[in-house]
Amino acid sequence: MPGILSISTLVWPHLCTNSRQVVKMSATGIRKPGFESPAIKLPSHPTYDLKGVVKLALAEDAGDRGDVTCMATIPLDMEVEAHFLAKEDGIIAGIALAEMIFHEVDPSLKVEWSLKDGDHVHKGLQFGKVSGRAHSIVIAERVVLNFMQRMSGIATLTRAMADLAHPATILETRKTAPTLRLLDKWAV
Repeated sequence: MPGILSISTLVWPHLCTNSRQVVKMSATGIRKPGFESPAIKLPSHPTYDLKGVVKLALAEDAGDRGDVTCMATIPLDMEVEAHFLAKEDGIIAGIALAEMIFHEVDPSLKVEWSLKDGDHVHKGLQFGKVSGRAHSIVIAERVVLNFMQRMSGIATLTRAMADLAHPATILETRKTAPTLRLLDKWAV
C-alpha cells in the first residue's frame, strides 16, 4: 500500500536510508509555534494497550545497541525542528499516535499539528512539526513514520472505496495485522 508521506533531511541525509518513511524533516533553528495542536483523542479499547505497542515498536527499532549512527554523528545537545510534509495527496491518519510516540521517547519534545486524523492533505502541504533534541526526534521518527504511513495508506484507500460505494457504508474488518488491530481499525 503506497504511503502518502515521505521523509528527507537537509542536515543529516545519510541517516535516512529507509524508502518507506513518512515525514520530510528539516533541521533548523527553533522557531516560535505557528499553530496550535488540535485536541486529539485516542480511541478507547478495554483490552488494548497502545503504550505497550509503542514501547515494543521503539525497542524493536532501536535493537540491542540503539541508533549507533545517531550517536556517532549528531551532537547530544543539538536542537532541531522537523516538519511533516505530504508527499502525495491522501488522507492523514496516526497523528495522535505520532504524538504519543514522540512523548514516549522524550516528554520535552514539542509537537504541533495543523490538521487532524481524517483530513485530506495535498502534495507538499506542511501539516505539523516537532521540535527538540535531535537525538530524540531521530529515535522516534522511524517508528512514527512507519505507523503514520501504514495508517494513512489505510485511511486513503478506505476513503476512496467509501466514495465509490456511496451511499453504502464501509465497515472495518476484524482481519487485521497481529498487534495492530486497533490501529488498523482507527485508520478506517
